Amino acid sequence: MSNDALRKLAGDSVIYGLSSVVPRLLNYFLVSLHTRVFGRVGYGEITELYAYVAILLVVLTFGLETGYFRYASLGDDQGRKRTYASVFWFLGGTSVSFFLLCFFNALNISQALGYEGRESFIVILAGIISLDAWSAIIFDKLRLAGRAVAFSGIKILSVLINIAGNLIFLLLFPKYGLYDKDFGVGYVLLSNLLGSASAFVIALVLTGGLPGRGRLRILGEVFVFSFPLLLGGLGGVTNEFVDRFMIKWLTPAVDAMAEVGIYGANVKIAVLMVLCVQMFKFAAEPFFFKEAGKRSDPRVYATVTKWFTYFTLVMLVGILFALPVVQYFVGEEFRVGLGVVPVMLVANVLYGLYFNVSFWYKIQNKTWYAVAFVLLGAIVTVSANFALTPRMSYYGAAWARVACYAVMVYVCVAVGRRYFRVPYEWGRMGLVALASLLVGAVGMVLPIENVLALLTIRFALGMLLVAAILKVEKTSLLKLLNRWNVK
Repeated sequence: MSNDALRKLAGDSVIYGLSSVVPRLLNYFLVSLHTRVFGRVGYGEITELYAYVAILLVVLTFGLETGYFRYASLGDDQGRKRTYASVFWFLGGTSVSFFLLCFFNALNISQALGYEGRESFIVILAGIISLDAWSAIIFDKLRLAGRAVAFSGIKILSVLINIAGNLIFLLLFPKYGLYDKDFGVGYVLLSNLLGSASAFVIALVLTGGLPGRGRLRILGEVFVFSFPLLLGGLGGVTNEFVDRFMIKWLTPAVDAMAEVGIYGANVKIAVLMVLCVQMFKFAAEPFFFKEAGKRSDPRVYATVTKWFTYFTLVMLVGILFALPVVQYFVGEEFRVGLGVVPVMLVANVLYGLYFNVSFWYKIQNKTWYAVAFVLLGAIVTVSANFALTPRMSYYGAAWARVACYAVMVYVCVAVGRRYFRVPYEWGRMGLVALASLLVGAVGMVLPIENVLALLTIRFALGMLLVAAILKVEKTSLLKLLNRWNVK
């Protein structure tokens, strides 16, 4: 792949990253607000409810995102429109059906989940899930058209509306006697619903409104390709969020929901690493399919994986070093769980690495391997949780996630060599990983009480790590920025 292609990927990653990084950074304010307004138990409920959202979104999008990119990229303009319309109306039908099902069964669902008397939570949650699932294909259309600025702008606006709702409901309502304490967490969900509805309407308008008729034949082809990815995505999101439920069921602590709250709040700190993966994914998925159609050099994938791994390792060290400041984003009673952050950061680095090394089965049309890998990961996750969580509570859940992604990366690379051999530079990546571990360990054990002095020395150590990476690659920062056209 040429440097121009690499520059295009880097540029798109930055723009798409705004849709992930900026909203997540803005949402850090909400974490700070929620952990102070609701306490451990209330935030535990928020953590649990949004775990359901994540899992159900995967189910209701049916893995069609990647299938849409695959088939829309192969056809002409008319073919792209028909593919879009087919997926759009299918997701619309399933999303509306899901909402109606939840609406008419809210009482039974709330009782089953332990939220009896708060049926409104179920209805609002169903609305969020339905809107987000349906709007997924609209945002995919923006991505395929290369409208990164519009994509990011709508996502950011949606979060701003969500934040505004939280501020009004949680801060202003109590001042004017409008706050209903029993509704509590419901205000968080209602704010999210307003943001999701706004994003849906704006994105639909910018993409030309409602599309024409779809084609069952096209939908069938896309669905056959995507179904393994649905199963894989479901297994993947289970690996990501099942730990919340496992903590609730298996923790030895007296107050299980409080443990879920502590874990959920500290995971938010480690989520900064996931932002790197997400911004890369938004640009990489359509990009890699286009490159695959050009019979690109496998060394391209090796190069992208290497630099992406370097970047996430530097991010890992940076987040660890910034904990004396970052910890204040969560309420004081949640900081008892800060020790879980380093473990989660390692897990998230492995998650990013898996996303990179797993692309071979998508471009080789062997998506059933996705199912095999995530099912293996799910088995590791559940087994490790049963073994560790009853003894270590949320620390056990965090180490279970590390084990899950480590196994998935190893197996995916081993199997992938048979179909699409990529010359990954494991030696260099391993060397940089060891250097990151060493620098991180030194920075974390420095016996310096003055926070400013500690952060200054840690910053110097971080720059030392960057210099070591450049030394390993025999390049300079100036050359690197010029290569990726970063200005």
